[in-house]
Amino acid sequence: MDEVNDVIKNNELLFEENIIEIDNQISDKTIIKADKMRLTELFDNLISNSVKYSPDGGTITIDVKEDKDFVTVSIKDTGIGMTEEQLSHIFDEFYKADEARHDFDSSGLGLTICKRIVARHGGKIWAESEGKEKGTTMFFTLPISSEKNNE
Repeated sequence: MDEVNDVIKNNELLFEENIIEIDNQISDKTIIKADKMRLTELFDNLISNSVKYSPDGGTITIDVKEDKDFVTVSIKDTGIGMTEEQLSHIFDEFYKADEARHDFDSSGLGLTICKRIVARHGGKIWAESEGKEKGTTMFFTLPISSEKNNE
C-alpha cells in the first residue's frame, strides 16, 4: 500500500528524532478500497499517535490480515499502553489518554477523525492494550478492492 509507505517516508525525521523503529509488514499487493487522501490521513494520525506515546527506542509494527471482503490493519506500538477505562473513551472528541501531557499540538480529535474515516468506508476501528506500559494496538477494517480479484 503506497499510502503507508508515503506516511512512513514523510515521517522519517519524526522517527529518527524519537529513535522509533518502523516495522512495515504490509505487502505491496494489498489493495484497499478507500479514498487515498483519507486513507493517508488515517495512517498519519494513527502512526503519529503511536510515536507520541512510545518511549525513545520503541517499535511500531504495521501489519494487515486479509479476509474475503475486508482487510484488518493493525498498528502496534511499544508505548505507554492504556487501561480499560482509557480504551473506552479514546474515540471521544477532545479525549486525551495522558492528561499529564501538555500537548498543545494536539486537539484531541485525531482518533475521532479516524473513526469517522473508517466508518465512511464501511469499516470498524478499535484499540487493544494489555494495560499500562504494555503498548497499544490500533485496529481498523476496510473493504478489499475488487481490483485485487481481477489480478
